[in-house]
Amino acid sequence: MSERFDTDRIDDVVRALLWANAFDDHGAHRAWKSLNRDALDRLHAKGLIGNPHSHAYSVTLDHDACERGRMLFQQWFAAAPPQAAAPAAKADRPTAAKAKAKTRATGAATVHQFKITLDGIKPPIWRRIQLPSDASFWDLHCALNDAMGWEDAHLHEFRLGGRRNGLQIGIPMEVDMPWGADPGLADWDVPVASHLALPGARCTYLYDFGDDWSHTVLLEDILPVEAKARYPRCLAGARACPPEDCGGIPGYQHICAALANPADADEDAEELLEWIGDDFDPEAFDPAKVKFGSAARRLQALHSRR
Repeated sequence: MSERFDTDRIDDVVRALLWANAFDDHGAHRAWKSLNRDALDRLHAKGLIGNPHSHAYSVTLDHDACERGRMLFQQWFAAAPPQAAAPAAKADRPTAAKAKAKTRATGAATVHQFKITLDGIKPPIWRRIQLPSDASFWDLHCALNDAMGWEDAHLHEFRLGGRRNGLQIGIPMEVDMPWGADPGLADWDVPVASHLALPGARCTYLYDFGDDWSHTVLLEDILPVEAKARYPRCLAGARACPPEDCGGIPGYQHICAALANPADADEDAEELLEWIGDDFDPEAFDPAKVKFGSAARRLQALHSRR
């Protein structure tokens, strides 16, 4: 395979992702630029995008870049992201072949397979899940929460890139918070495939800013939809999720130590064991018991409270 072909292919992928996360800025199209910098430089040299080395977090897109990006994204992922998809006409009914490929609440023909690993804990606590490739980061958040065993009772955030200059995707704050000046993007508006498009891509998922649970989210593969499968689904995993509000990694380690040696538990450990009850087994996990709730209903409930 020639180097020229590889470069063109990378540029096409970047162009598709630029279109997928594009937004309107007073009539101009702009897109977040947390993508391959060499490809951005080549697209800038061709006059398709603005200067990627500016201080702004986004770049401008010309008409040709938008059209080519839209065509490629829809070709590869079989669905347009929410902010760019045009409403279908009432008479436009899916063909039998398309209907067969449909998953629950999506028209994607492929699924993204992720491995989620809770950082800082050994032996590792991890899950392998699949969800439609046209999912939003909100869909990923809900699926990840359900697969891990969290209760979705705290704030969350996806981070792509560095901690200081990276892109933040989650529930935007109405006022600036002390831990960051950037309110971030709404995860229900951002397609997963616009940033996690190729196997090997990864991001960080933060849950509960008090206990500070950090997860590594790795895109392992993009696979065809299975006709009779229901998504999202959990394929595998290991070990139970820590109890909510247990005090982060130190609190969790205290619980595990007390469970391993209850006779040596101090007063604090005894209180923790009484608090979590007799049902918690840190080694237990069965992917068949994972139940996924409705991301749409959860989002509706969130908006009703704001």
